[in-house]
Amino acid sequence: MITYSENYLYGFETTEIDNHAFYNECLRFENVLKHKFSPVEKDWYGNMSSALNQKYNLFTFPSKYTIQLYHLLKNNVIDLLDKKTSYVIKSWMNVYREGDQVSMHGHWPSEFKVWHGFYCVNVGEKISETVYKLPNVKDEIHIESKNGLIVFGKSDGDQHRSSVWTEKDSCRVTLAFDIVPVEKLKINHINHYIPFKV
Repeated sequence: MITYSENYLYGFETTEIDNHAFYNECLRFENVLKHKFSPVEKDWYGNMSSALNQKYNLFTFPSKYTIQLYHLLKNNVIDLLDKKTSYVIKSWMNVYREGDQVSMHGHWPSEFKVWHGFYCVNVGEKISETVYKLPNVKDEIHIESKNGLIVFGKSDGDQHRSSVWTEKDSCRVTLAFDIVPVEKLKINHINHYIPFKV
């Protein structure tokens, strides 16, 4: 386990997933989204698959790689969650092309006690990063992207963004996720989330 900020932001690296194959599958998933949903503005999300995040849950797509990622998260994150709380999870893709980035943003308000994070599928070599601003931490935290890196932390007032993707011949692909206490969900969110910890 990597600790970027004590009791707030963590990470770990894995080689269990075939990221080359997963990358190609994510591009196919992106095409499915393009055909299923009407075009949307990228806005601060920086890409179409992120902007559609309220419309789908990547963990419901038929893929052995999403199943592997789900189990990796369960095996490495659950011990940090509240022992008495049941959680659900949702994931979405960030598929960035040349010039794209996600702007500085947060996820859930502090009172919801949500955890969020991302998995790096295809991020190049030393050419991209995610930058965090944490509450009560003076300096920004720069996390260098690396295929197979999982970063996760509390949604407790933090803000984060990606760097601009500069490659012409490939996409930067990360998979974001929110882990949410089930009682915090509104009824219209239920069909996008799946059980994570009971």
